[in-house]
Amino acid sequence: MNCHRSENAIPFKRFATGVDCSRNSVMTVQALKRWVDLISAMGYNTMTIYTEDTYEIEGHPYFGYARGRYTKAELKELNAYAKAHGVEIVPQINTLAHLASIFRWKHYAEINDCADILLCEDERTYELIEAMIATCAECFDSRVIGVAMDEAELLGRGKYLKVNGYTPRLEVLKRHMARVCAITDKYGYQTMLVSGDMPMRLATHSSSYSDTTAVVQEDVSGLMPQNAALMYWDYYKRDKEDYKALIRIHKQIKADNLWYLGGVWTWHAFNPENYYSTRALRNSMQACVEEQVENVKVCTFGDDGGECAHFAAMAGLFYASQIAKGITDEDEIKKNFEQLFDIPYDAFLLLDLTQRNESEEYCVHPTRYILYNDPFIGLMDPTIPDCARADHQELVELLTPWCDHPRWGYLFETMRDLCAVTAEKCDIGIRIRGAYKAGDKQKLAGLAVELRRIRDLVKKFHKSFRRQWMTESKPIGFEVSDARIGGVMARLDTCADRLEEYVSGELTSIDELELELLDPRTPSSPAFGVKKYLNYWDRNSRYYSDIVSACVTDKPE
Repeated sequence: MNCHRSENAIPFKRFATGVDCSRNSVMTVQALKRWVDLISAMGYNTMTIYTEDTYEIEGHPYFGYARGRYTKAELKELNAYAKAHGVEIVPQINTLAHLASIFRWKHYAEINDCADILLCEDERTYELIEAMIATCAECFDSRVIGVAMDEAELLGRGKYLKVNGYTPRLEVLKRHMARVCAITDKYGYQTMLVSGDMPMRLATHSSSYSDTTAVVQEDVSGLMPQNAALMYWDYYKRDKEDYKALIRIHKQIKADNLWYLGGVWTWHAFNPENYYSTRALRNSMQACVEEQVENVKVCTFGDDGGECAHFAAMAGLFYASQIAKGITDEDEIKKNFEQLFDIPYDAFLLLDLTQRNESEEYCVHPTRYILYNDPFIGLMDPTIPDCARADHQELVELLTPWCDHPRWGYLFETMRDLCAVTAEKCDIGIRIRGAYKAGDKQKLAGLAVELRRIRDLVKKFHKSFRRQWMTESKPIGFEVSDARIGGVMARLDTCADRLEEYVSGELTSIDELELELLDPRTPSSPAFGVKKYLNYWDRNSRYYSDIVSACVTDKPE
């Protein structure tokens, strides 16, 4: 790599963005074309579309069935459009884990090792993988393909163990990579990208992918196939030296053609976290330049329903492109952003909905769990600080002026309507419980009226959120959000009805309000017992199933 680059030139061979079209929110072809227009203007020359099962493969009608999958014609149309605009589309699929959505169909269960993992060393698995790769080779011109294989923690520990007996996971992974690489070679691929976490953790015996002191303890000389390249992924750190240390560890496993994958956080809430992402990307981009990493990608993901708008990540993607070009002055970055996006950078960051406290290391986003928090059971109520209502009322005021923006107003309208809900709903359960304990039926009658008013606010948010979704994504997948948000409205009605029944004497008690609330954090948490917003790392607020009820036990990927 030429380190003596011209001023403001991208220093990477491939500089990519990645969009997640696997977690319900499958972008429309038109939206992806718009994405291509924007990223090419920023200086990106590559993109990936992450599709676990949301693409058509021959002979497998249930693969991506009812999931909004792309047809081959759609993929070919996207490939041609991107190519005409100087953007290479690298297919990004998964050939080991994260395939829970196919295992709902019984015939795929035969090649399910355990959890969301394919059964390695079963010929039926490789027949499926070849069909996946054949579609990619047919639809895209790129001879680079991402096959993932990330987060397969239980590899070889389910059906594989019963069939083959105990085999070290690193050996299972090695054999699987070799088989998949043989298929990519067959279809003319020059590079097969493999996520770095499984090779790195298994080779170093490390329990953490973030361990900067990890030491390779296994013989890795023949681990990676010749045409395979590692993808080191890391979206979290704010210290450049940490990135550099982990880059070097990955290079011990395979030195040539290392890729780096950073991220703009869109996988935790209805809103993005552009600001936190830029703090991480500033350091990771510079580390990649200094360590001569030639290929870099900045991704977005949509875990647990794809609720965050895809285009809400534009500030983070733009910031990464500026740092890659060597532009580090914040004022210059903001000026350049406004020229391209027709909106001030700081205004766009309002979409983060962050009650920002720079002493907090990680993202704090209460709007999602306040929306889904039950008005009676209130699993999240012990975390709601006294300032919550004022926080969200302020956000409504800040977002409102941008709701009429001709390009980006739909994003602001959705976030404004969400904050209008959470400003009213944040403490409703706390106030209901207090009035119930005090035996104040007059206050409870008024709170029943408030619940119905909040229901109307939720309905308004649902409408703007639906508009946002349909602007960017295919309709299939939104039925999940209909059920979730519709469930919020139904529950508000139920709670209002039951309060009125209690006030009238029809009910003598309300069981849920007799419950003594416990802090969802563990006693070992420094914030245990403190009314303080949960952050991303407080896992009891990460998933819908964790928030809405203790009776829901399923966990999405």
